[in-house]
Amino acid sequence: MVRNGRTAIGWLLVVAVGALAAGAGRAYAAPSHPVPLFTFADSRITESSGLGTSSYGDGIVYTHNDSGDTARFFAVNSSGATVGVYTMQGATADDWEDMATGTDSAGRPVLYFGDIGDNASKRTEIDVYQVPEPRGPSANVPWVRYRFHYPDGPHNAETLMVDPHTHRLYIASKVTLAEGTLYEAPATLSTTDVNVLEVVRSGMPLLTTAGDISPDGKLMVLLTYFGAYWAVGVNGTLHAFPVPEQRQNEGIAFTRDGRSVIVDSEGVHSAVYQVAVPAAASAAVSSQPALSMPVTSPAPAPSSGMRRLVAQAELASSRNLWLRWVVLVVLVSILGVLLVLARRFDAWPWGPRGFMPGSPGRHR
Repeated sequence: MVRNGRTAIGWLLVVAVGALAAGAGRAYAAPSHPVPLFTFADSRITESSGLGTSSYGDGIVYTHNDSGDTARFFAVNSSGATVGVYTMQGATADDWEDMATGTDSAGRPVLYFGDIGDNASKRTEIDVYQVPEPRGPSANVPWVRYRFHYPDGPHNAETLMVDPHTHRLYIASKVTLAEGTLYEAPATLSTTDVNVLEVVRSGMPLLTTAGDISPDGKLMVLLTYFGAYWAVGVNGTLHAFPVPEQRQNEGIAFTRDGRSVIVDSEGVHSAVYQVAVPAAASAAVSSQPALSMPVTSPAPAPSSGMRRLVAQAELASSRNLWLRWVVLVVLVSILGVLLVLARRFDAWPWGPRGFMPGSPGRHR
């Protein structure tokens, strides 16, 4: 029992030191310099959970609500006004968490919506809906449903991505206290049978809430509560980069030229910001040949509320920085308690030969 107690204290001490280091790094993270685009004017958009940019080059941004809404999505212009609400009659919306843009086998633009949320991790199947990308006023849109299940049991997920060239779907699990996993769908999807996902990679960031693949297929971006990451392809090394700190980061999508991403948060009248793709990411793919010529959307004109949005971003940043310092102080306190326990129970995990959790640091 004593030895097991020493082992537990040793491992807790290691975890606390690691968390302390991570928290310190976050507390000193460089602030981002986002460009505010607009706020959602439509009060029906209560929890924007996914974002997508129009393939038609008209500056339209698509979004949908989190769980609690019907199977519908919104088209929003560069001023934040809703110009279309599209309903998928007969579809379900248990927990829509993310969306993606792409093309079908004939090259026609389509949108994908991921009914993939599962906070209790008990769903035996999850769904992804595909609809033709609409143009024009509000309407009912036809849809196709693809059913999926994981090879290793249910998972909560909030990230749906689609490769624009292979049309392959990717779903990333959302995990709180461990790294997540990225799964890929079969190359050919069945509309009648359940499609089995396969593991692509582990090591996905904690609390991943959204993701996207660039229009040229070269870059992947992931959004978390604490920031964002980019990688060359879905298997590349992840690199952190800052995004606006809002109430709760929820959606991320590439602009059609692939040079920026847009990000948003949950909440009524939440803001949408544009963040340039890091120079290192652009440099990493600049030597690779372009696979296609993406449609370039004109940059949306700044809204009259830009100064207010900048002020909100700065306020959110200061609040988040304060919160991180609180977390840091708590971690320091926990570390102090663990050090006292380690001394009391002779459970210091580093001995003369290095890290040895459960082995006494002193011998009597």
